[in-house]
Amino acid sequence: MLELVILTGQSGSGITSSKYVLEELGYYIVENTPADATDAVLQSFINGVYKTKKFCLIVSIFEAKKILELAKSNSNFITRLILLTADPLEIGKRYRLSRHVHPRCFIQKITLEKAIEFDFKERNALFQDADIYIDTTSLSIKAFRFKLYNRLSNHIGDNITTISFISFGYKSGTPLDLDMIFDVRDIPNPYWVDELKSLNGLDEPVIKYMKSYPVTQQIIDNIVKFLEFHLECVQKTGRPIYNIGVACSGGQHRSTYVADYLAKHFKEQYKTEVFHRDSPELNEKNI
Repeated sequence: MLELVILTGQSGSGITSSKYVLEELGYYIVENTPADATDAVLQSFINGVYKTKKFCLIVSIFEAKKILELAKSNSNFITRLILLTADPLEIGKRYRLSRHVHPRCFIQKITLEKAIEFDFKERNALFQDADIYIDTTSLSIKAFRFKLYNRLSNHIGDNITTISFISFGYKSGTPLDLDMIFDVRDIPNPYWVDELKSLNGLDEPVIKYMKSYPVTQQIIDNIVKFLEFHLECVQKTGRPIYNIGVACSGGQHRSTYVADYLAKHFKEQYKTEVFHRDSPELNEKNI
């Protein structure tokens, strides 16, 4: 069974921020789907080759009712409606601060006040159909993302942050999306051992070699000790994803071993994943 989320709400109520949360949760997103194209888009989800079974249609509030009816009539999907709202005065304030043009103002040639009024009426008509309803009036962006993430992931009160451990080698540059980096080049380098040079950090001979030096476990233990405290702090911020880099010279031996070790160590406490940027063949083992 495929999962389908239909996301709508008053313009200015937080649609863009919601999109980022959905992407982080692995949804395939199609924006501004017109009602007349809904059946074709849904059929594409059914017949296409996607790496996910979770899909999202972001739709305008004045077409949401019709699109929801079409989606719910398709038995291939479990369909949920997310409805976002905010007080009309707050939405007016957001538009004036951002200086963006309300879509209805452009399409229907009406004032901002009238556009907000029309949106509010459409919201009222959808209220009873909403599976997830969030009023963003008094929420900060961080608080809103945290709330939506919880509602979508069904882990309310649980550890919702995914901790991603990314191994890489400095010789190929540093990834731009890291929140922190651990340098593990103080671990003896298997690259300089002829019989280990062509292997990687997940091969047993390489692991055995590195573990033969006490400094290896000492470095890992210190990283673990720090992360046990730090990740609790990260969790409290409600961040959906936290990227931790593990670096060595080439991204083949030391960093792959440590990143894999850390992902396994913390998997009982957090949702973890590991990605080896410079040893991509190892990523196949994580699928």
